Amino acid sequence: MTPRLRAELLLTALPASAVALVLLRLTPAGPGDPALMLVLILLGTAAANFPVMVSPRIKTDTEPAIDLAFVLLFPPATAVALVGLTRILGDGVLYLRRNPETGTRRRAPIDLVFNTSQLMVATACAAIIYHGVTASSVIGAGLAPQLVAAALAATALYVVSTSAVVVAAGRILRRRAFDIWAEAAGVELKQTAAIYIAGYLLAVLSNGRPLLAVVMMGPIAALQLALNRSTQLREQTVAAVQSMADVVDRRDPYTYQHSQDVAAYAVRTARQLHLPDRDVEMIRLAARVHDLGKIAVPDAVLHKAGRLTDHEFELMKKHPQDGADILAKFPEYRRGRELVLAHHERMDGRGYPRGLAGTAIPLGARIIAVADAWDAMTSNRPYRVALDQDVALGELMRGRGIQWDAEVVDAFAATLPGSIAAEPERQTGVAAPLLRSLGAVAGILTS
Repeated sequence: MTPRLRAELLLTALPASAVALVLLRLTPAGPGDPALMLVLILLGTAAANFPVMVSPRIKTDTEPAIDLAFVLLFPPATAVALVGLTRILGDGVLYLRRNPETGTRRRAPIDLVFNTSQLMVATACAAIIYHGVTASSVIGAGLAPQLVAAALAATALYVVSTSAVVVAAGRILRRRAFDIWAEAAGVELKQTAAIYIAGYLLAVLSNGRPLLAVVMMGPIAALQLALNRSTQLREQTVAAVQSMADVVDRRDPYTYQHSQDVAAYAVRTARQLHLPDRDVEMIRLAARVHDLGKIAVPDAVLHKAGRLTDHEFELMKKHPQDGADILAKFPEYRRGRELVLAHHERMDGRGYPRGLAGTAIPLGARIIAVADAWDAMTSNRPYRVALDQDVALGELMRGRGIQWDAEVVDAFAATLPGSIAAEPERQTGVAAPLLRSLGAVAGILTS
């Protein structure tokens, strides 16, 4: 993190302080229920220390339920102060704790300042909206207006807090804030809604009854546990499917770790193309299992050292469809299965299994196709020794725009050590298959 960016994040404390002072003047803090305050502060501090990793880059916890309860139960100034104190205590405990693997502190001081500041601002917005709506005579009194006001407060809490986080993350990661938000929302939006609903119930049931707040943490903890179990189940499912793909690779010593290597090349290329993290992860998952359908290919075909017959090649061409059919049974591959199905399609429409052409082929599949071809050409196979990198790159350049996507080839070449990419030659003629065997079908050009 650059000193300038660190200074910008530290400056976020200024609006939080200003908001707190304004609220204290406009809406004096009420006495509230000290016992309920203490219980909620302790629960919020504990919740902040048990996050759940819902994706490789995104964590979530149940503290938003406590924050919303503060907004609904106390005057705006009091709610802002309590949320700020809870976050200071939560991040303070995390600062004292160290990651057992790296030895580094789980929070830095700047994290504490930024997290506390943006949550105080978000709480102020939510509290003003909630108390303004409930005090208005326009919507009347009763349960329905209270639900509307609570929903608006929860929305404000989410939008303001998330906006501050994604803008800061965008500056740090040099990515568009909207892309980061879309990635996070796709993973955690449903869980966040459930957490806010739990926060509303917590506020309603614990008002004047502090002990019920402790009781209500049972369902909230169960929600956290369910989220954790859901994440673990997803990880275990992905690991099991990847193990099946690795079994396919191990059937032939020449293709051992092929899927892992293809995934690594595909991720590097996707990042070179500046794709959102969510799409990069989808491509990685699909690349790791892109040859899963070869589990149905007979050993005699899979291990054949010579050229495949027409019949054998037809059997080989079924593996993208077979792999996609297997993945259709797993929700984790709902998006990635299409990449597995299309990773042998060609830009000129002469690929398989559907003969797609150009942009009709998903971008992720086009990326995997290049990564697959490169690993096939630069690895030893029964029918030939590995090609030198310059020779393999020449093949990619000759098939650029014909067999493989030109932009993807250029992006992949830019990731190679020393960026050994050369300008593509002006080519004439059509692409013809060089190999009808394992891995990608590399193309050569004939005049």
